[in-house]
Amino acid sequence: MRFCLSWKCFQYNEAKKGNYIMCGEDLIKNVSFIVASGSARKGASLLSNEHHWKNALELLLLCKRPVIVTGFYAKERRAPETDGPIGAAILGRALKSLGKKVLLVTDWRCRGVVEAASLPVRGPKTLVASGGEQVLRLRPDLLVFLKRPGKARDGRYYNTRGLDITDVTDPLDEAVSIAKDVSENLKVIGIGDGGNEAGMGVFLQELILSEPEFGKCFSVVKGDAAIACDVSNWGAYGLVALMSCVTGRFLLHDEGEELQMIMAMLGAGAVDGKTLERSPFVKGLHLSRNQEIVSRLGLVVKETYL
Repeated sequence: MRFCLSWKCFQYNEAKKGNYIMCGEDLIKNVSFIVASGSARKGASLLSNEHHWKNALELLLLCKRPVIVTGFYAKERRAPETDGPIGAAILGRALKSLGKKVLLVTDWRCRGVVEAASLPVRGPKTLVASGGEQVLRLRPDLLVFLKRPGKARDGRYYNTRGLDITDVTDPLDEAVSIAKDVSENLKVIGIGDGGNEAGMGVFLQELILSEPEFGKCFSVVKGDAAIACDVSNWGAYGLVALMSCVTGRFLLHDEGEELQMIMAMLGAGAVDGKTLERSPFVKGLHLSRNQEIVSRLGLVVKETYL
């Protein structure tokens, strides 16, 4: 397959699976602007940069056994958040469509909601883990932490309201440090919107300088690539859009599937992480706003290779 854009050509070589040439810079800028415009006015999205998007895209295209770790528990409501599982399901389905042996992993508290998000779109199977060692037993060559808490400097976990959530967070992010200790060649991608997620530690210093009042909350767990976005789900959508453009296959979902997934999650007990209400919102943004992002990314993909 070969596709020519006005600013650059890129190619996916079917004969040599995994031989990709990166997509055009303008395309990455367009996609990242849609999902990381800084509309949240705080958090990590303003740190989005092309270098990390390119690295993440390449890691996703070249991996063989990716594991997507998600699930953020709202301690105040004793329920999982709506942000994370949908993005994990769509990213996982895209990787599955490309022949990757992909799995979703979460903890027991978030299992029902993650499964509920994945089932309507025939996404990957969901497994439960309680620590990093269990994650590594799956033998991944790539870990994608999508809206998953990451340890802060004091070794504890926090939400963006500054609440200590260590007692309701299983340390799945420890897979990163364990893998480094045994010299495993494991790559890591972090996707987040607040900076307190696993993999987002690459932005630690910038986040502390920009939001010193939340300094204790930010994660120190670093990824090889970190996708900063307005809503964590949107970061996954953006990557799937880019994967679609490179492979010439429409891998994104549609507005109807977005509705199906969020309603399934609400039925499984999920709440919006910002309002803490069981309603069709993600990070305080109504379903219609999330559907708009899906539609805009879909148009970018179609205009690119159709």
